[in-house]
Amino acid sequence: MKKKQPSSARAWTFRLLAVLLGLLPFLASEMLLRALDLPRRPPAADPFVDLGNLKRLFEPDPNDATLLRIAPERLNLFRPAQFRRDKSPEAIRVFALGGSTTQGEPYSTETAFPAWFELCLRNATQRDVEVVNCGGLSYASYRVLAILREVLNYQPDLIVVYTGHNEYLERRSYAGYDPESAGSYAMGRLSQLRVVQLAKLWIGKDGSRPPPAVESPTKLAAEVDALLDYQGGLEDYVRGDPPHAAVRDHFRWNIQQMADECRRASVPLVMVRPVSNLLDCPPFKFTEKPGLDASVLAEFRSAWQTARDAEDAAQAKLAAERALEIDPEHAGLNYMLGRLHFAAGDYEQAHSYLLKAKDNDVCPLRAYSDIAEAVSDLAKRYQLTCVDAEELFQERSRHGIVGDQWLVDHIHPSVEGHQLLGMKIAEQCFASGLLAVQNQVWEKQMESQFRERLAELGEDYFHRGKQRLEGLMLWTQGRARKVRPGAVPGN
Repeated sequence: MKKKQPSSARAWTFRLLAVLLGLLPFLASEMLLRALDLPRRPPAADPFVDLGNLKRLFEPDPNDATLLRIAPERLNLFRPAQFRRDKSPEAIRVFALGGSTTQGEPYSTETAFPAWFELCLRNATQRDVEVVNCGGLSYASYRVLAILREVLNYQPDLIVVYTGHNEYLERRSYAGYDPESAGSYAMGRLSQLRVVQLAKLWIGKDGSRPPPAVESPTKLAAEVDALLDYQGGLEDYVRGDPPHAAVRDHFRWNIQQMADECRRASVPLVMVRPVSNLLDCPPFKFTEKPGLDASVLAEFRSAWQTARDAEDAAQAKLAAERALEIDPEHAGLNYMLGRLHFAAGDYEQAHSYLLKAKDNDVCPLRAYSDIAEAVSDLAKRYQLTCVDAEELFQERSRHGIVGDQWLVDHIHPSVEGHQLLGMKIAEQCFASGLLAVQNQVWEKQMESQFRERLAELGEDYFHRGKQRLEGLMLWTQGRARKVRPGAVPGN
């Protein structure tokens, strides 16, 4: 005889069925709205800064109406690039966005990772491929987002974004920002639902104009106005200002917008997690912890001086550790201890200290760890293909700590590093199914093709790159010659 189902179990079954039936209209509405691509919203305005002065990157070529090119007045920060308005159906069009690493500094676009990525795609897909390099010097994520919105109009098959290092280059105010309200500005999973977006439209909250996250959004210039472009720019960096939580949340908002808009346009987005030189790049600026009692400050300075003057590594380590107890976030001390542990063969401890040195640099020209982590986190959340440049170079670096072996300065890969990154992006695009491989032996052929491409450039190209590297080093040291308008030269 069949056992009767307990009444409590039957009750729960009926409740579950009732819930599922209640959700059916919601699910049907969501599917219909997605099929019709409704509601159509204008791009969301940045709640942190005023971007009203920004202009389009591309303009029609006056000599050929079928071409779009980077406007000549933008070539102080970009390299020339152009493409045809109407893309051939057989062609693959990719836009590479970001800052100076995307552009290929200190060399140029010819040896940047987008160029090697293009060569890999042509060889592997056996199709006509154009990768348009839109890397802008000193471009932060909020400016990169503006370019992404523009190039979505140019029939892209794929967009690659490498950003994160330039979030502190321009002066911005985050006064009044409350990190607890970050969720109000994030594009969470719930806000991705079309029925939620439609409901907001009905009640007059379309999400295109979120309320400012700060008291008074900074009105940015049409082009980058970096602090280090001026004499004394390094002095403008003050420990704890701007508050890092606000910069981090602003960065996350920008990446979320990129992911959301590419999804709406059905254009695949590939994110690259940025890599930094930990081993061979000291902090650009470090200062004492503000507000220390006079006696504590004297003790700190004494220990710090002893650590710097010590001839014996053990003595230096003891003194540095004593000073670090007073100021755990001192970037200079963390870097010193990182190097001491590395020399002693304690590579795990070395990496920990060197990472803290980077993450407490008062002049953060290298992406803080949680900025880099945000790229990986958001790529996972939005199911984007993510290339981890940090891991890529760590695996090939001495004892797993990235230094001059792959990077020519604080963040920029060597030519070989760019080749490696371009190859890795291609591999992950194929592995993710974003593009199809026709030539199964393409990887074996790339070494000779890379070598042939380099031979075409000539010695002058690399000589000019080395000269730019010298100028870039001076820039990071705050030794620019330009005088800020209104400032007194020499002061």
